[in-house]
Amino acid sequence: MNFTEIIPNMVSGFEIKGGSIVLLNFLGENEDLAILDKFALEIAKVGGVPIRWQQSRELIKTYFTEVSQEYLDFPDKYFGVFKLADVVIDIFMYGPAPHKDFPKDKFPLYGAYMRKLFGALTEGKDLFIQVRVPTEENAMAEDIDYEIYKEAMYNALTIDFKKLKEECTDLINKLKSKNKVTIYSEDDKVLTFNLENRSWHKDDGTGDIPCGEVFIAPVEESAEGEISIPQVIFQRRRLTNVLLEFKAGKLIGCSSKELMEFINQFPGDKDMIAEFGIGLNENIKGLIGCTVIDEKCKGTAHIAIGMNNMFGGKNSSQLHMDFIFTPIKIELDNEILMDGAKIVL
Repeated sequence: MNFTEIIPNMVSGFEIKGGSIVLLNFLGENEDLAILDKFALEIAKVGGVPIRWQQSRELIKTYFTEVSQEYLDFPDKYFGVFKLADVVIDIFMYGPAPHKDFPKDKFPLYGAYMRKLFGALTEGKDLFIQVRVPTEENAMAEDIDYEIYKEAMYNALTIDFKKLKEECTDLINKLKSKNKVTIYSEDDKVLTFNLENRSWHKDDGTGDIPCGEVFIAPVEESAEGEISIPQVIFQRRRLTNVLLEFKAGKLIGCSSKELMEFINQFPGDKDMIAEFGIGLNENIKGLIGCTVIDEKCKGTAHIAIGMNNMFGGKNSSQLHMDFIFTPIKIELDNEILMDGAKIVL
């Protein structure tokens, strides 16, 4: 299957309103423009008005190399162009890191450009959607075998979006009045936290792609107890059977010294509980060691530490780190939500 064949199904999940100005922010090279064109065409078919915007890594490297430094401080009115869009769809053939031959002395200028651009792309938008294309480079960034990554991504992206949206909405309706979460994990570990006055969110095609989860920011100071995580991945390292201990919402203990040292590198609320989520994408058949896919896998749940002020919490940090697991059991207000991998509420 060619990736362009999946694009109509993805667009069906975007919920684009007729007449919306849709900026397609494409991180890719000229040889990949067929993907950008296909997105533009499918957006137009559902009533959106697409604007194609390419950010070629090769061109950006050349631009910052050959253009005089005095002309690389982009004025604010330049970024005003992007504010016209109602919807922004980021399409990644690769990540935002610059070309390996990008001039090192221009990094501060590039960083300033990217910060202003991100602000213009996200501020005041009806939707901000990020699409990862299953490329070899994206697989390498996740330290995953390309064929495994591609198969998992294709499966996840061919989900029945109508069914997924209904399932997400139905589950949130069942969860929204619940307050106390109790998670039972391996080795008789128990973790509890509160959801009082916090709102559930759904990721069903209008946010992060691949999608398929509902999630919430717990009351930060409420997390108490321990949880066993079967696999943790960070900086190309894979740890097994990691024990996390929380007190008053803060991660106070970890069975991995190197993981704790990694977390403590970050400023702010990097070690406070940030998220509780439940995977609902039934097309993801198992965990492959890639967080952005694994956390959407139906039959799993996840917690996170670090930043959550973008979805209803109060933690501010450069770190947001997810921990994915299949529970022994999860209870909400003493009702069973998950019995192993099965959602029973």
